Amino acid sequence: MPHEFNVEAGLVVFSRDGRPQFGWLDLVTGEYYAESDGRCIPDAIGAVEFHSDVAH
Repeated sequence: MPHEFNVEAGLVVFSRDGRPQFGWLDLVTGEYYAESDGRCIPDAIGAVEFHSDVAH
């Protein structure tokens, strides 16, 4: 790529039912929250980093 992106990695959070969604991790509580509405994802089982400048 001709220029550098200054965007931090986001997260793709996976729920117990297999649904992925974009989200973020609260470092204090350890809980995941949805990017779409800011609500806690209570049944999250894990997440992977998402780098938009690499995936697009």
